Amino acid sequence: MKESNCCCETETLAIASVPLQKWCKPYNLSEALEEGTIFPCLNLPFFRGKDNCTAPKANSSALHPAETEQEELMLEICRVGFALNDLTLYLDTHPDCPEGLPLFYQLCSKRQELLEKYAAKYNPLTQDSMNNSNKNGNLFQWSEGPLPWEGGCI
Repeated sequence: MKESNCCCETETLAIASVPLQKWCKPYNLSEALEEGTIFPCLNLPFFRGKDNCTAPKANSSALHPAETEQEELMLEICRVGFALNDLTLYLDTHPDCPEGLPLFYQLCSKRQELLEKYAAKYNPLTQDSMNNSNKNGNLFQWSEGPLPWEGGCI
């Protein structure tokens, strides 16, 4: 039997050390979405781009006022959803965090309220919001678009 020349079986090449994240006061929802995290303590300089570039802003002045209102509501849903997802990742490793749990429940409620508001004014975005937006007795309103990804906010 031929011996292996691989050093990996006997030598240690590296050992990862990942510090456990600690709670820090979160960014506000607008800032969190722009920064890519709700936690300022994770927003370290070496994670930013070379020139600290920011994404171009949409030109909402070209939109009809009703479209602008719809776009703003959709953006708020995105902000809350992003914060909720980022917080969920934190709570995966800190399930008993006294600051994180109340914020999680607050964001869940806020997201549901926003989805219901959006569904009542425009179209349901999720199955949950579809149940609460029963316009004209039609429970399944997916066909009453256009939905945001079909140009509904453009």
